Amino acid sequence: MRKSLKKWLPSEHGLRERMGGSRLFGWLTARKGVWSLHRRALAGGIALGMFVGLTPTVGFQTPLVLFGAIGFRVNFALAFLALWVSNPLTTPLLYWGFNRLGALLLRDHFPAELLANLAPYLQVFIQQSTYLWLGSLILAIPAAILSYMGFMWLWRVHTLRRWRRRSMVRQAGLA
Repeated sequence: MRKSLKKWLPSEHGLRERMGGSRLFGWLTARKGVWSLHRRALAGGIALGMFVGLTPTVGFQTPLVLFGAIGFRVNFALAFLALWVSNPLTTPLLYWGFNRLGALLLRDHFPAELLANLAPYLQVFIQQSTYLWLGSLILAIPAAILSYMGFMWLWRVHTLRRWRRRSMVRQAGLA
């Protein structure tokens, strides 16, 4: 699996050449995990991308993923690819669904009396933002956990198949 990923992902050396070798970019690429092909870094990258992609952070998603990849030492490239779960075509539908889910869960429990002194449009904005964030977090957290676990499971299955295939070749060579 690592060979397949190496074929598709850019190398650190290639990125440095394309970016002109700036000191900031050199520092970013030297961080452990950001370009690592270790299974935990890859799974973490997918989980980070899914989490950020399923939160209402359009416009800030790439910097969030970059700083998250550096902070959590996960693969930035896969985090960026997983981030595209919310692309310009799916974002309106996702946000509508997040809002409806949040409204469904908070409809009777929203503390409207706390917002009574605010302007009506500000009340609606805060209420709808709360619904949006609640609905997105309710979906983003399990999606990130499941994507991490799913990637680790796929990695394990792939590794076991490779070991079995190698064992069969060795046994056929001895016979």
